[in-house]
Parts: sequence; C-alpha cells; structure tokens
Amino acid sequence: MATQETPSPGTGAPRTGPGAAPPGEPSTAQLLKGIADDATTLVRQEILLARQEVTEGLASTAKASSLLAVAGVLALYGLGFLLFTIAVAIGGPDWLGFLIVTIVLFLVVAALGLIGVRRLRATKMTPEKARAELRETAAELKEELKWARQQQQQPRK
Repeated sequence: MATQETPSPGTGAPRTGPGAAPPGEPSTAQLLKGIADDATTLVRQEILLARQEVTEGLASTAKASSLLAVAGVLALYGLGFLLFTIAVAIGGPDWLGFLIVTIVLFLVVAALGLIGVRRLRATKMTPEKARAELRETAAELKEELKWARQQQQQPRK
C-alpha cells in the first residue's frame, strides 16, 4: 500500500502516513478545523436568532400589558362613576346620565381587557426557530464529523 507524501510544516520535507492528504486536497486536520469554525459561526448565529425572538416576544408582551394597564385605570374611573351614580340615584333623576356613562365606560374596559388577555396568550416567549435550527445544525455537524473520521481511517491510494 502506497501513501501520499505531503510536506511537513516548517521542514519542507514530504510527510507520509495515514493522515497525509493528496496534493491539492485539504488534510484531515484542516477539514476538522473548518468544521469547528463552521460550528462556532452557526452557534453564534443561533444565539443571535434566539435573542431576536425573545426580544420580539417581550415587545408584544409589553404592548398587551399596556392595554391591561389602561383597562385597569379605566375600571377605576368606572368605579368612581358607579359610586357617584349610586349617590345621585338615591336623591333624584340625575342618576340616569351617570349610569349610562358608567355602563359605556365598563364596556370599553371589558373590550380592552379581553383584547389584552388574548394578546398575552398569543405571545410566544420561547425561541422556536432557533431551537429547530440548532437541532438541524447539530445533526449536520454529527454527519460531517462522521465523514471526517471515515476519511481519516480510509487508507490513501
């Protein structure tokens, strides 16, 4: 069995052995370094994607929470109107106007509250895309490592 000769780094002398690559082809060490560099880049990109997904989730949660806060403030005003309506209703006919205002205000509060609750339920805080891509990347890296090991174990002709 003949082996290919490649120059050893720094000596200029040809190197022989099972890890030697034919001229023009990258060595196993170069292939493994390339895989490691690719893996590092992919992991960094996955982290950036996960950060972006969490940021988007937080933004939609903040919007829904602000709707709930507005609903709470309006509910307090509604409670004030309701109490004032009860007070006026005891003494005379002015209560009807205040009662109508109170009912309308509570309807607005109910609508804002329902919209806020629905939006809160719809928000996603888990980075699903990043998780799926990370699994896919891990599977591809395992295949590349398996291929590199096979290349290293195969005798060169």
